[in-house]
Formats: sequence, structure tokens, C-alpha cells
Amino acid sequence: MEYTLKRPDGCNIFYTIDDYTDPWQKAETVLFVHGLAESGEAWRAWVPHFARHYRVVRLDLRGFGRSTAMTPEHEWSMNELLDDIEELIHHIGCSKVHLIGAKSGGSMSLALAANRPQLVKTLIGVTPPVLPAAGIDQWVEHMNTKGVVDWAAHTMQGRLGSKATKAEVDWWIHHLQGKTALSTLQSYLRWVPKLDIREDVKRITCPTLIITTTGSGLRSVDGVKAWVSGVKSAQLLVMEGDAWHAAGAYPDRCAEASLKFLAEQAQA
Repeated sequence: MEYTLKRPDGCNIFYTIDDYTDPWQKAETVLFVHGLAESGEAWRAWVPHFARHYRVVRLDLRGFGRSTAMTPEHEWSMNELLDDIEELIHHIGCSKVHLIGAKSGGSMSLALAANRPQLVKTLIGVTPPVLPAAGIDQWVEHMNTKGVVDWAAHTMQGRLGSKATKAEVDWWIHHLQGKTALSTLQSYLRWVPKLDIREDVKRITCPTLIITTTGSGLRSVDGVKAWVSGVKSAQLLVMEGDAWHAAGAYPDRCAEASLKFLAEQAQA
């Protein structure tokens, strides 16, 4: 089912709900938060794994997917994004959710768990950045001169790894990332590369699983281990693979590991 949440500034937040749980039982909710130049559709392959056991909610963050595009001048902030997510959680009738985020959506998920812990029951972050990133200015220049589709094509192999098929790569380029509004990316990429939430994550107390890959070209395993070690409630899962977008490249492996983690927490 498809829905829209209207925010006070006029922004429409699009989201979907997939629920194939037994209707006579009350299902817990899992909220999925996507990353840069994506939408809730990035979690498509995760839905069959989860929707029989949980109510699955996938939002399109403001600016992305079918939510309202942002202007090149928009001043992004973590608080604005967390406000959107918090309002959606309340809007769908929840006090707490299981939260799963990937890439910069993982950063937002970590920040929500750290700063608004009353909203998060468990947390799963798939390749979430926690410190500033370099080289993003080149991405913006590429988009401005050659367009979003060309930028997506130029970066997709590193994102999905060497095992991705041409059909898979083409779908991500033309049906997902390439559809993102240039205006959104122009303003988002002024903000997101400067994010530094290393101190925030130290305040996370809910059960947490972080997933990374052995051969990511963006961040090393040792670098991830360094900040995860400061999160007392966190487990780290390192998957074999050279994609830096594990949630998109290895959805079945990631979903199965995530469900196992949630089952373990339910039994704890």
C-alpha cells in the first residue's frame, strides 16, 4: 500500500507498507531508510524476507523517490531529517520501531538511535558512514556537467561490486538512482559529506548490528571496527564482497543476517 505524509513545510513524504503477517496477531514494525540517490524501492529484495514476520515500512526521504524534490539552495540538517522520520513513526501508529538504514540512511538511523532513543527498539546499519567523506565535489561536478544518469553509471560498479550483472547495474542506473532530481543532489551533497557522527554513536544503547564488506572501496574494515568498538551494544558483521553498498548488492545475505539478529534479540 502507498501513502503520503505531508510535513509542515509543504514537503510530501512518500512511503509504502507491506504486511503479510497473520492478521490475528499484532506485528512489530520495521522501518527502512535508504541512502543517497535512492528511494524505498532500494529495499525491494528485502521485503519478501521481512513482510511475513513484520510490518514493513519503506519511506522515500524528502528530496528522493516520490517525495518532494528539494531545491539546489535547500539547507539540509540532520534534525530536519530526524523530525521527518519521527513524525512518520508516530503517523503509522508506532512508539518504537526496528530501524534499518543503509549508506547515509544508515547514518540517519544511527543518529536517531543515539539522539532519540525512545523511538528505536533495535538498529541495523548497513555500510553507514559516520565521518566526513572526501572526493564528493567531483560527483557534483560530474552531475552538473553530464547529468545524474551519467554519474550513476560512472559510480555504479563500485557501488554494486564486481559480481553485479549488466541487467542489475542498468536497473539501478535507469530505474532508481538516475531518476533522482539534480536539484536535490546539488544541495544534499553540500551537506552529507561533512557529516561526523562519531560522538553521537557512542550514545547508542539499543541492540545494534553493523554490516560492512571486506573489499569496500569507500571505507576499510579496520576503520569501521574503530568506531563500532565505541558502541557498547553493537555487533559487527563483515561480509565477503567488494561492493560498498552491501544492502543493494547482497540483499538476501543482508536480510537473512538481519532477521537472525532480530530473532536473537527477541529471545534475549
